[in-house]
Amino acid sequence: MRIIDDIQVKQNVFITMRERGKIVERREGHNIFVDLGREWLSQLIAYQAFGPPDVTFRDDRVKYMGFGIGGTRQLALGTANSAPLGSSGDPYEAGSYTGIGSNAQTDVDPTVTTLERPVRVIGGVSNYPGLAGDRWIEQIQAPPEFPTGTSVTFKRLFQSFEVSYGTFTSVPMSEIGLYTAAASPENYLNTLVAYDTFDTLSKTSAFELEVRWTLSF
Repeated sequence: MRIIDDIQVKQNVFITMRERGKIVERREGHNIFVDLGREWLSQLIAYQAFGPPDVTFRDDRVKYMGFGIGGTRQLALGTANSAPLGSSGDPYEAGSYTGIGSNAQTDVDPTVTTLERPVRVIGGVSNYPGLAGDRWIEQIQAPPEFPTGTSVTFKRLFQSFEVSYGTFTSVPMSEIGLYTAAASPENYLNTLVAYDTFDTLSKTSAFELEVRWTLSF
C-alpha cells in the first residue's frame, strides 16, 4: 500500500470591525498561501551550509500585516477610484493610491506577489509612493497563539487613527496581506506570503479592526 502524506498550508482570516467595543461588521475568508510563501517556507526550514557557523537560507518570520483597496471583491470602486484615494486617470494626478492596480487580483491565484492597491497604515497624504515616514504595513502582536499543535494565529489590532486619517475619512478596504520580517513598512509595495480579498469594509476613524489570521499545517 502506498501512503501519501500531502502537507498543505491552510489559512483562515477573521476581520472584526468594532465601534466603541461593539461589533458592527465581520469578514471571514479562506485565503491563499501564495507561491512566494511556499518558497519562503521551504527555505526557512533548510540549511544552506553546515559550519561552524551553520548558514541558513533565510531567517525572516511572519511579522507584518497590511491592507489595500484592490482585488475583485472591491464593492466601492467609485470611492476607491476618486480623490483623495484614487483616480481612474493619471496615477500621479488626483489621488494618493491611484493607478497601482485595476482591481483584478483574486485570492485563488497563487502567483499573486503583492497587494494590488496598498493603503498606508499611517503617514502622509501625498500621491504614492509617498514620503519618508509613511508606513504601509504594521507589526503583528507577539507572541502568536497556537490553537492546536499544527496551527498558529497571528493577530493585529488596527486602531481608529490608522488607515483612515487626515483626508482619508473613509477607506474601502478589500484586500489584506501577510508579510515576513524581510518586508519594510516604509515600502509601499512589499512582497507577501499570504493574501486574501474580501467584500469591502469601509474604515473610518470611528472604527477599530481586529485581524486574526490562522495558518494550519
